[in-house]
Amino acid sequence: MSDILAPESEAAPAQDSFVVESNTTPDGGAAESDASFDASASSRRDEEPSADAASEAASTLNQKKRSLEGRKATYQQQINDLARQRGEMQRAYEAERREFESLRAQAEQARPVAPVEVDPRAPTEDQFETYGQFVQAAARYAGQQAVYEAQQQHQQQQEQHDRQRWHDHREATHTDRLESFRTSNPGFDVAVNREDINLSTPMVDVIKASDVGPALMLHMAHHPDDAQRMSVLHPVLAYGEMKALEARLSVAHGSTAPSTQVSKARPPIRPVGSTPSGSVDDPSEMAFGAEYVSRMNKLDRDRRRR
Repeated sequence: MSDILAPESEAAPAQDSFVVESNTTPDGGAAESDASFDASASSRRDEEPSADAASEAASTLNQKKRSLEGRKATYQQQINDLARQRGEMQRAYEAERREFESLRAQAEQARPVAPVEVDPRAPTEDQFETYGQFVQAAARYAGQQAVYEAQQQHQQQQEQHDRQRWHDHREATHTDRLESFRTSNPGFDVAVNREDINLSTPMVDVIKASDVGPALMLHMAHHPDDAQRMSVLHPVLAYGEMKALEARLSVAHGSTAPSTQVSKARPPIRPVGSTPSGSVDDPSEMAFGAEYVSRMNKLDRDRRRR
């Protein structure tokens, strides 16, 4: 029964000692073959730079460094050359300036000094027997000079005062004439207040001094071309034309034309032996004036021709 109850167990097959390497990885994937491993190793060897390539790169880098250092040295040399040239130019300029100053000083010394004007009336020491007499004369001369200078200064001040008073009187009189003229000519201000009318100084002087000054202004406003023509003339010619226009306007406005002042002095004595020309009357009995001057000038020209 024991044999029936416990049957004899089967012997387990013996395991072979030769173990076959599996081509699978522990996770079940295919293991890399020897050929693929060798190929990857070869590619990594190809990717790594060789010793010759590294040496060539180092040589190129050294050449670039040497080239950069050479350019730096060249630039520094150029800077040094420019600094040296600047210093030489500065020294040359200073030398030229000193030479110029020296020549100018020599020219100043060689320039002749203007002689001091000496009054011939001033006393000198050699004119007197004693030095005391000379001192007294010099003191009198100095006092006289002081008085003379004071008189000259007073005269100049008086002349300046007279000019200012004449100017003020002329301006006031001209203003009164303008006010009176505006009364009879309402459009006067509109007519004369124009920017295209140019008046020279002689023209203004005649207008302000004339009794018909406002009429002259109105004439210039109505004839701007005539005003422009006279404004560019020589002062003497402009003054003459303005006086001629003043005479015409004076007659037109019923006032008396300005007359030439005739001197009441006797004419000069006729030279002895002078014979007036037969074609010219003897002006010796004429009143002094423009006609008298013209006749006498003609007589002088006739005498010089002889």
